[in-house]
Amino acid sequence: MKGIQAFLQQIEKDYQRAQLLSSDPVEFVHHYSDPWDQEAVALLSAVLAYGQVRQIRKSIEGALGRISQMEESPRRFVSRLHEPDYLKKALQLFEPWVHRFNTGPDVIRLFQLLNLSWRNYGSLGGHFLTHLEPHHATVEIALNRLIQDWKGAPSDFKVPESFHYLLTAPQDGSCCKRWCMLLRWMGRRDEVDPGLWTLDSPLQATFPMGRTLRASQLIMPLDTHTGRISQSLGLTRRKSLNWKAALDVTESFRAIDPLDPVRYDFALSRLGMLQDPRLEGVLK
Repeated sequence: MKGIQAFLQQIEKDYQRAQLLSSDPVEFVHHYSDPWDQEAVALLSAVLAYGQVRQIRKSIEGALGRISQMEESPRRFVSRLHEPDYLKKALQLFEPWVHRFNTGPDVIRLFQLLNLSWRNYGSLGGHFLTHLEPHHATVEIALNRLIQDWKGAPSDFKVPESFHYLLTAPQDGSCCKRWCMLLRWMGRRDEVDPGLWTLDSPLQATFPMGRTLRASQLIMPLDTHTGRISQSLGLTRRKSLNWKAALDVTESFRAIDPLDPVRYDFALSRLGMLQDPRLEGVLK
């Protein structure tokens, strides 16, 4: 484990920096200063983070561009989606938008649910943290409950089947890579991760008393790059990159840093994305 730790510390030194934000969808969150704008953009950017990087960026930019045609900020756009006439106009505007399996109405439904969380809890962080008990070792229970809340919410328009691809939950067995990535952004604070749901957050007034998201509760987001690397390093013996594999990998990283087990996620992802020659040695 000491050899692995030295390797991880080196790639963290090389890659965990703001200059590389353009290689990750979290970059879009940093374009905004208002915390509700940041929540909205983080949610959008995280759930669309599947497929090729170029297509992900194009789809996020396309969605944000449509929003800017109606409002000066994502916060204002989301905050009005419970108004029937406004919702109708938004659905028409997003009708041509597509990202692989998902369509424009999926984005509107996602933001409509965010609107519901904002109105009922003050922020998405406030909603999530009502389900996250301080004694919970991980985010698993809270994520299951948030997704259940959203799946059970009524809709005043026909939601496409494709929308359900965005609401993955641990109880379904999925590794929930995109949601774990969102939670990493929200639960860590450095020059890459904004840490909106952590202590001293500008959203803290919306959180249940005494509750924040701790880095120690986060689960490793497993994608093609981090999954293959984790398997090669022996951090999990599972062949399938499912929720159990994510728990395995997280537990292995806890042996290195129990307070921040996902700290190396961004750096590990860069190995594959930026075609670092060290990756070949890791995968042998």
